[in-house]
Amino acid sequence: MGESDLFIDIIIIAMYVLLTVAIGVSVWSAWNGVRTHQRRQSTRIGYATAGAVAVLLLLTYLTASTSPLRSNGQTFSDTLWLRLADMFIYSGITLIVVCSVIVVIAKFRR
Repeated sequence: MGESDLFIDIIIIAMYVLLTVAIGVSVWSAWNGVRTHQRRQSTRIGYATAGAVAVLLLLTYLTASTSPLRSNGQTFSDTLWLRLADMFIYSGITLIVVCSVIVVIAKFRR
């Protein structure tokens, strides 16, 4: 077991901790939103945003590559994980670009 193996274990543990915190905050936020639900325009915007993100994730999953990937001398060919990795990469890039465009538009609109 080398030094790099120790770092990999620490990174994996940190990812699990961050995932658990993110899921916990998401569940709490959803519960709090349902508890204090009021009909406003912000709820429609929230539903539209959630729907748009879900559609984006579905589209990027369906268009993701399934060709095997070679890394560190190993070939990875599991189509589910290849598609999921591409989905998160392309969705993240898309969301960053869209948010940047919205910020620029909002800045020059005033």
